[in-house]
Amino acid sequence: MAASTVPDTAVELSRATSDPHLHQPRLVMSRDVAGERVLDRIADFVNKLIGSMYLFVAITVGIVVWLFAGNIVGFDKTPWPLLLTLLNLPQLSIMISLQVSANRAQQASDARALADHATLVALHELAKKQVLILDGQNKVLQILERAVAGGGPQAHAQGGGPGAA
Repeated sequence: MAASTVPDTAVELSRATSDPHLHQPRLVMSRDVAGERVLDRIADFVNKLIGSMYLFVAITVGIVVWLFAGNIVGFDKTPWPLLLTLLNLPQLSIMISLQVSANRAQQASDARALADHATLVALHELAKKQVLILDGQNKVLQILERAVAGGGPQAHAQGGGPGAA
């Protein structure tokens, strides 16, 4: 993963726990976890090429042209054996490319999951603080209710209050 765009998970989690109100949710895109090495860049390029609709259309048009032109021009009287042989050759590299693509997608998914986890930790910490605030408010309300039911603080100061009459 790119160290410059994805912060350290432990640091982000500790910050989300200690100061949840300062946490900023992150949007993690696939380009944010793009590899920095040459092979990673080549893998990204191959994945974009192999997974594009343009390549699919080009191969489909090429097959149709081969089937008709092979008989007309005469370079392939029986187009299926040679055509299938030529089309089967790149399958191994395409299968490897699919696995590389799946691995790259998994890295992006993992980075998104870590960012989401940090946000959920921050939300959980905020919820715990909110519960503490609500408990404090409930205690203040109980004190006020007892004071009102007992005649208030002035009634105690003047000798009134419960049982003074």
